[in-house]
Amino acid sequence: MNIGQKIWILLFIFLIIGCGNVRLTQIDKSSDVLHLSDQQKEIIHPKLKLIQDVIDDYDFEKRQIESDLREYRVMTQDRQLYRYDGGLSTAQRQRRLTNVRLKVRKFLTHRNVLLKEIGKLLKEITIELSEDQRIEFNKLRMPELDIPRSLRRDPTADFRYIPSNPLGIK
Repeated sequence: MNIGQKIWILLFIFLIIGCGNVRLTQIDKSSDVLHLSDQQKEIIHPKLKLIQDVIDDYDFEKRQIESDLREYRVMTQDRQLYRYDGGLSTAQRQRRLTNVRLKVRKFLTHRNVLLKEIGKLLKEITIELSEDQRIEFNKLRMPELDIPRSLRRDPTADFRYIPSNPLGIK
């Protein structure tokens, strides 16, 4: 492959990457897509910044909970060390595991509060938009608060408990 072909391939890759949907929280780009007036910008931009702050806070909390979950997994798998060997006693291990569970519950309930707050802000933004702007607004990529992968339900969990005897045999 010569240099010209490599350059074309790289340009094609950059073009594909650059053609993604505009995220709502990219304030300048989303303002251009929505064709906001100056008056609308004064009202909508602070709300978009607030949404971005909420997403940043959530990402920080998500990273913390993921590190707590890694610690939780290590504790549940570390049964070799006894208290006298530098490990934790059973009561200490249970306390730490309970603390991690409480943190996860708080994180998930706080996530629901943040989702409601973002939904409220999105409603306030759509009120300020015209019909044409609302159509473009619906095309924008909305913010998402992803649950950490280790907290998601396993879609294949139901298949783990298939009876051992084949169907049709009595």
